Amino acid sequence: MKIEDEEILQRLLELSKNGKSKQERIRAHAIILSNEGKKSHEIATIFDVTQRTVFQWFKKFKAMGMDSLVLQQGRGRKNKLSAEKDLEVIKKYIEEYPHQPRKAYALTLAEIDVSVCYNTYKSFLKKYSL
Repeated sequence: MKIEDEEILQRLLELSKNGKSKQERIRAHAIILSNEGKKSHEIATIFDVTQRTVFQWFKKFKAMGMDSLVLQQGRGRKNKLSAEKDLEVIKKYIEEYPHQPRKAYALTLAEIDVSVCYNTYKSFLKKYSL
């Protein structure tokens, strides 16, 4: 990949050194290395990723520019229990059965119609100090 614009190269260099996340720095550095003539399989070896991943970085960079280097919102696993929807129901049963958390768990699952394991339920309780 050849980049002619010096301003973009400077921004990439700056991002590769001072980017917010490690992923941003790696992607920017990979594009700089490609611009310097490194082959995609060499870049993949340097960053311990597949060659396909390197091609995806390049494709996104061509399509989106500098915005492609930043992590996108909405990635990662979503929570099964949400504070907005389920907190009131869980709180109701925990207050009703404070010494019987398994009973509160069973009643909560019956009402909210979500399948979660007991450990997930306990983690949710701990997170919201219930």
